Amino acid sequence: MKQIAKRGAALLAAGVVVACGLTMSTPASAGTTTTTCSTTGPIQALSVRACVDVTDGYVRVYGTVGSVGISEPPVNPRSVGAQVSGSIVGGAFLGSGSQALSIWNNSFTVEGTTATVASGSTVRATVQITPGPSGPGGGGGGTLPGPTSVSVDVPVVY
Repeated sequence: MKQIAKRGAALLAAGVVVACGLTMSTPASAGTTTTTCSTTGPIQALSVRACVDVTDGYVRVYGTVGSVGISEPPVNPRSVGAQVSGSIVGGAFLGSGSQALSIWNNSFTVEGTTATVASGSTVRATVQITPGPSGPGGGGGGTLPGPTSVSVDVPVVY
């Protein structure tokens, strides 16, 4: 009888450990990410968008820059600089990032910043395009015609 009691206690203890293990290994629910992007802005024959991801109190500001269509050879890549910045509308600057790009039948994601933002704020993401180096194959130099940036304002609610 003692042996049955010991085995029963051992099984009960094992069951408690397994139950606790299952409870402790259950992942916490992650917040849902909402992505908002500007309409595509044609800048220097490129497709350019400013985007904001909102997950709970965190925002990620980034941009996408790519070719408008498929170019047939012989086409030189277009060299441009892209700067992505984020700010609170009417408030603080959140940060920025930049990248030199060589675009030909491809696209890039250019990271701006990631920050914690209070609910009720509005975040502005801006992608600024600057001409690349001039010269053979440089695809840049000089002044850009028309608009040189796109932006989007995103209300942050969580």
